[in-house]
Amino acid sequence: MAVTTARLSETRRSGKTSGRLGSGIVRHDTAWGYCLLNDYGGPTQILCRFEQVARAVSILAFAMMAGLWLLPNANFTAAVIGIKVALSLSLGLIALAFGSLAKRGLHREVQIDTQRGQVRMVWRNRKSAVRLRTVIGFDEIGSVFLRRSLAPFNGVHLDVRYGRKGEVITLLKGEEARLREIWRDLNVDLRQVSSPAVPPERGVQSVTRPSRRGTPPPRRAHMSSSAVGSVSQVPQTLR
Repeated sequence: MAVTTARLSETRRSGKTSGRLGSGIVRHDTAWGYCLLNDYGGPTQILCRFEQVARAVSILAFAMMAGLWLLPNANFTAAVIGIKVALSLSLGLIALAFGSLAKRGLHREVQIDTQRGQVRMVWRNRKSAVRLRTVIGFDEIGSVFLRRSLAPFNGVHLDVRYGRKGEVITLLKGEEARLREIWRDLNVDLRQVSSPAVPPERGVQSVTRPSRRGTPPPRRAHMSSSAVGSVSQVPQTLR
């Protein structure tokens, strides 16, 4: 299920907003389906600022790590060399973590590709670069359902159960009335995908043993493969 970055980047360029679904959820229609995202006010201004802060922290941590070794008055005695190595490792890990976070982005989107039959979860940064997180095929989905969170102020979750082990992943969070609209649309899209036909079974032959009294054995019954026909898989019932 390879998905190119160029195809995913078409969400903002070619998509058009079909309207706010409430609770900060916005739907963008595209040429290949539609995209669902949480709108936190404007073009994700708050998340863009967090990404800028993360990038600044990453640069500062790298600068501090380099300063431990490159400053003119740096001390390289045996008493402090172990402390400097530990500080360098800690600052390096902090710089890598915040730098990776800023590059990946903080804006999570759910893309429903009705052409390829996929549900994609992606991360988008402030430069509109997309990084793929999860890809679930329509044929892998067992059910789509709403789940009320036990934690206060956590709203309702739109979850998908997929795979042979029945793993559950949360697509969106929000108000129940609005998520129910998305639940209906997603169920309609899943039912419209036709299941592949199962190849017909081979002809069945019944073999009988010869009679002891010399009676000739009955003629073998042949069943042609064309008589069996093609059996289609029944679509899975979604909740």
